[in-house]
Amino acid sequence: MLLPGASTCFAQAKIDPSLPEAPLPHRRVLLLFPGYETVQDPAIPVSPLRTKQKFEMAYRKTVDPSFLVESAMFAGFAQATTYGPNFGFDAPGYAQRFGYYAAGLASTNLFTDGLLPTLLHADPRYFRKGTGSIPSRIWWALRSEAIGFNDKGEQTVNVSSMLGFGMSTALSNAYSPASANTFGDTMYRFGVKEGVSFGLNLLREFGGISAPEKHQHVQ
Repeated sequence: MLLPGASTCFAQAKIDPSLPEAPLPHRRVLLLFPGYETVQDPAIPVSPLRTKQKFEMAYRKTVDPSFLVESAMFAGFAQATTYGPNFGFDAPGYAQRFGYYAAGLASTNLFTDGLLPTLLHADPRYFRKGTGSIPSRIWWALRSEAIGFNDKGEQTVNVSSMLGFGMSTALSNAYSPASANTFGDTMYRFGVKEGVSFGLNLLREFGGISAPEKHQHVQ
């Protein structure tokens, strides 16, 4: 669903379908997180992602060493705070939590970066605002959870992200204890995923990018 007038009022990065295919950039945010999905300069046109690149992004994020770090961090946080399904608080419990969050991250990558953006013709990248006041850039990071771009560069509701988080959360009920599968618990986990995504948007908006853009072309 397109947003009438949004492309002229709030447009940031330009997606130009006439540009040739460009490889995914090999860079990192804060030297840890893959930066494939961050468009650094809102003034420089970018080529749209092809279907294979959306799935490539999902695959690379899942096999990247940072994936293990993220899974371990989520498992450690859950074990320390009793967040999420209860697998026990010994070493086997931590191992099960690690597997649980690794599976959740993998399915999230597949749904939000590969499958749904392809089916809905959405662009899964984060388009930085880059300039303006700190509050306006924080708002942009939050707004990007709900508003994104399609493959033509038109702003639209970010269905692929929100639905992808919902699908990943629902799928996690298949491999978590039944006691953790209540509607309230499921919605809570969905909210946490949205919150983590917003936090990552803040890192993309304000954090350092380790290498220059390799997927952007100046006309």
